[in-house]
Amino acid sequence: MNRDRRGSSLAELLVALVIAGIIGAALTRLVIFQARFVATQDGMMRARSGARAALNVMTNEFRMVSDNGLLAADRDSVTLRVPYAFGVACQQSAGTTVVSLLPADSASYGSAAISGYAWRDSLGTYNFVEPATVASAGLGSCSGATPAITTLSAPGWSATAVAVAPNVVATPVGAVVYLFQNVRYAFALSVELPGRRALWRTVLSTGVREELVAPFDTSASFQFLVGSSLAVQQSAPADLGTVRGLRVKLVAASEAPPEGRTAPVKFDLTTNLLFRNNAQ
Repeated sequence: MNRDRRGSSLAELLVALVIAGIIGAALTRLVIFQARFVATQDGMMRARSGARAALNVMTNEFRMVSDNGLLAADRDSVTLRVPYAFGVACQQSAGTTVVSLLPADSASYGSAAISGYAWRDSLGTYNFVEPATVASAGLGSCSGATPAITTLSAPGWSATAVAVAPNVVATPVGAVVYLFQNVRYAFALSVELPGRRALWRTVLSTGVREELVAPFDTSASFQFLVGSSLAVQQSAPADLGTVRGLRVKLVAASEAPPEGRTAPVKFDLTTNLLFRNNAQ
């Protein structure tokens, strides 16, 4: 009895295997491409997050800088007088000036360490007393001021009067006073990521040094906006009083090269931060 035997020939099997191999290779390449794309995007997001976090910290303090507030500067670091509390002088007591403070951010005030204070004279010029100390003066310290000065409170802020010393020059009652701390921001080698650069913040009166964000590329730097035209200079001018702001180049990088790349991903966040600093 003859029976028909139907099936695949060897040639057909070979063709099927080749087609399956091509499809498998294409799918493999697609998966690898997608994985590398996701890794690159993740690295970019981490770099962008680092740059924005650094900018948020600096923005609040840089924009507070007042007359003669830029103390030292170069490509990698800037040192600033940063006001953290404002008030009004209400009386002199035992070689100190008692200041009735305006409501402020309690967290920022509580974490600040005084470097000095400044008071404004009748000509509008700020006079700096540095170094200085500050001590609690109590609410009753301004009760005898003439004219009367009320120490204010606000939600999250208890009415506060402080005594600052030394009282080198008698600060007139009613003069505007602000307390400041000297702060240095610098790009330097990271401790968290050895061999990489980080942004550091140092409070000079205490020497407390904090690594804020890492890593940054070697091109991250400070540039200088000079004069009324805000001309950009790569290096600090000899007269820091001509500086009206900083161009901050926050070139953040991913901690490691993404899959399929040999270098970390970079994110360049460049912005101008203006402040007073002797502005006319």
